[in-house]
Amino acid sequence: MFGLLKRLAGRRDAHAPQRWVVVDVETSGFDLAQHGLISIGAVAMRADGRVLPGESLDIVYRQDEASSRENILVHGIGVQAQSQGADPAEATHRFLDFIGVSPILAFHAPFDRGFLARAVKVYVNQPFDNPWLDLAELAPALDPKPGLKALDEWLGHYQINVSSRHSAASDAFATALLAARLLPEARRQGASTFRAMQKMARQAKWLNA
Repeated sequence: MFGLLKRLAGRRDAHAPQRWVVVDVETSGFDLAQHGLISIGAVAMRADGRVLPGESLDIVYRQDEASSRENILVHGIGVQAQSQGADPAEATHRFLDFIGVSPILAFHAPFDRGFLARAVKVYVNQPFDNPWLDLAELAPALDPKPGLKALDEWLGHYQINVSSRHSAASDAFATALLAARLLPEARRQGASTFRAMQKMARQAKWLNA
């Protein structure tokens, strides 16, 4: 309930600071109908592109049954960590409290959004209508280099060095560093608001479809 009140209060505050949140998730697989959420990583940033490492979130969801060995090799969250994770309802409340009304950024956002939306519906049953921006669509709209698709490729293109990868928290931070490079360029190209960046990304996706 506190998370919902915070979100409603944020909507009424027209002068709230432009805090955006970058998210990444780890799951037990790629199929939303069959697999579940393992962990959420998130880090806040300002609309001007300044990343706020001190405002971050790293949650592991408690699993009744640990994911497969092959899956664990991908995200590194072992059987014990999964069995001792946070209660799913509590973890989802913490996530909603962290994001508040902030716009959300992710790389390949539909994947993250799908698993998070289902968790919110199942465990909390509160509104989850934050606007989303897919950096996998925005990046080629701003810099249409051929063949750059994966997050690692874009990080390499901009010479962004990160110490670790392939956990939700570290991938969210890496994505935030990429966003910090993209947002000023988006403004330089005329997309000065979150909504304008969404439109730019969608138009580029349609043109390249």
